[in-house]
Amino acid sequence: MSAGKKTLEERIADVIRLLASDKDGDVIAAACALKRVLASAGTDIHGLAHGIENLGKNAEVSKEQMKQIWEAAVQHTENRLHGADDFISADGKPTWQSVALFCQRNKHRLRPQTHEFVDKMASQTVYGREPTENQHKYLFALFLQLGGKII
Repeated sequence: MSAGKKTLEERIADVIRLLASDKDGDVIAAACALKRVLASAGTDIHGLAHGIENLGKNAEVSKEQMKQIWEAAVQHTENRLHGADDFISADGKPTWQSVALFCQRNKHRLRPQTHEFVDKMASQTVYGREPTENQHKYLFALFLQLGGKII
């Protein structure tokens, strides 16, 4: 294979990334390109969907490995959208404000009982009100539960 030739997986990933455009024409063009790339490989959208559904069923990939792959993908997306340093203060730890907003953006991944608390903490960022010590601990516990890291 030549140095400039991309694998099928890389071509599919490139086209899928184009689907994130905010321009409808680009999204339609990307969807058509995805269909062409898949056709060149002898499959279609249904084959791609079937492959994704059955990734975890493959004997070579355990459920734990699939979970790790998914978590890595989520973390990659969050880092790409927010930057790795968005949550870090001068002392190297995340600020409670950025943690609260992160939790609010991801509250759909938390138990419904926590949603009101997360929204309250996020609303306090507007006024700069510090959470109590217990609120602070609980907020950071939710942050860690969502995959946030404290370095």
